[in-house]
Amino acid sequence: MSAGARRVQRKGLASSRLAADGTSRRPVPHERLWLALFVTAHVTLAVWGAVRQSVTFDENFHLPAGILAASRGELRVSAVNPPLVKAMAGFAALAAGAHVPPDSALGHGEQGEVGQAFMRENADRYQRIYVAGRMVIVLLSGLLLLVAWRWSRRLWGSRGALVSLAFLAFAPESLAHAGVVTLDVPTALAFTLSLFTWQVFVTRGRWRDWLWAALAVGFAFNVRFTAVFLVPLLLALLLAQLVAKRVRRVRRAVVGYLLIAPAALLALQVGYLGHRSMMPFGTWSFESKAFKAVQQAMPAFRLPLPNEYVLGFDRQAVESQSSATPSYLLGRIHPEAPLAYFPVGLAVKWPLGFLAAVLLLVVYATQRRPPWRRMMWPLSLAFLFLAIGMFVGRLGVGIRYVLPMVPALSVCFGVIASGRRGDTAGWRRVAVALALAQAIETAAHSPWHLSFYNVLAGGPEHGQWIVNDSNLDWGQGLIALREELERRGIRRVHLAYHGTAEPSIYGIDYIPYTGGVPSRESDWLAVSSYYYVGLAQRMMLRAGRTELRVQIDFKPLWPRRPDAMPAGCMLLFKLR
Repeated sequence: MSAGARRVQRKGLASSRLAADGTSRRPVPHERLWLALFVTAHVTLAVWGAVRQSVTFDENFHLPAGILAASRGELRVSAVNPPLVKAMAGFAALAAGAHVPPDSALGHGEQGEVGQAFMRENADRYQRIYVAGRMVIVLLSGLLLLVAWRWSRRLWGSRGALVSLAFLAFAPESLAHAGVVTLDVPTALAFTLSLFTWQVFVTRGRWRDWLWAALAVGFAFNVRFTAVFLVPLLLALLLAQLVAKRVRRVRRAVVGYLLIAPAALLALQVGYLGHRSMMPFGTWSFESKAFKAVQQAMPAFRLPLPNEYVLGFDRQAVESQSSATPSYLLGRIHPEAPLAYFPVGLAVKWPLGFLAAVLLLVVYATQRRPPWRRMMWPLSLAFLFLAIGMFVGRLGVGIRYVLPMVPALSVCFGVIASGRRGDTAGWRRVAVALALAQAIETAAHSPWHLSFYNVLAGGPEHGQWIVNDSNLDWGQGLIALREELERRGIRRVHLAYHGTAEPSIYGIDYIPYTGGVPSRESDWLAVSSYYYVGLAQRMMLRAGRTELRVQIDFKPLWPRRPDAMPAGCMLLFKLR
């Protein structure tokens, strides 16, 4: 038999195996064109949001820390998250002309002081350097789309992959965080890539595939501290595959898992530039109860981890302690996130098309019995982050902490449109219709993706009373407010602004409003939704942030509809 005939025979056998697997692998006409269109649309909407939004609350900590890491190798500022992605954004900001202030201007190095120093030093180019840094996150978001598409294509074929891609490309939560210098999109990318590459390695057993999985896990550890949950998750998935006898090379898979931990440690050493001291716990100054307990029990204990990683993990543990960070849900302020926080938040923040797709997936699973051995991979990622949000982190300041659920569920949606044997075309048509409905609902609120609430929640005007904080008002509305004031001919305004950027940098002439009767200097009052619903925070003024949290009683205004709601997060009222 000739070589060409053998190749044809192998292809035929492969096609037969795939058909027996129950999933149609027929290519979609112009598949690459559809892929390019979806990714381009996503990137375009994300860039639109990145350009239109003022600097958000956390960005004023992340980007200056990234600039210091990129320019000086300084990793101690904003150590609450690993420095890799922040440094990547920092390089982009430096290329856009960001100035690094002298050490004398950085105060004690606290992230808020450093953010203010950078703001003063770069006042004439402030928005520009942040937009430059945001482009790094936009590119990572585009890469996330490609990873999710490739994973879904491997699981469900071309048709399912394009449906998965459509849901993810137009998900307002992914678009919202693609346009800001934060770690939410990189976290989703790191976890999605880790599970995808680990599945490929376990099922094929090639060392080349293990290398990709190790790089993905190493990236995850350099993005977010929650990467520690990857270690037990990868083990659980490996064991499930072993029980199902779906591991091609068992010994290699086990060895590969054992090598993941040292590979992650090596990646951390590289990401933290080798900043490691191996100091005993007794010599550290910890803040969290968990680390203090370990310190007291084992003062001689040492960790082969970078110093800033340990201190950042400790700081993250502080923020996750009970009652450390208040949470807003259904008109009430709670000392910590109630168990209902994330389910309610997802129900009002996810578009109706996406929510309906979740219900459709449940119906499909009960009626069509999808191949669970493949479905469990993306589903495990979705359930992992829901469990972290509800039972571990308990940080009820935004559903962004469970953002990896969006690409994971989007990959799952692909099975509905995969064209498995016995499926009618109706399943695929409904999935496509829901993806289209989501795209329309998202586009109608663009470019203000951060303040998106679905139609049943009543949009941001009503949704702000259900969940608030970074779900709605992250300080992104100063540009929209300035334009609204110009449109109405308002030269000066009383302003209660929730954010870390100083409003006059955006050309807003304002009188800081911290309560009481507004003066006669202006007949207008602009309020961040965060303050409007009753939450408290330190306020950024011309002289810097207030030492104490400001809490203002806006109840007299609650019966009124605002005259305007710029960016969906600022409320503008005419007083007189």
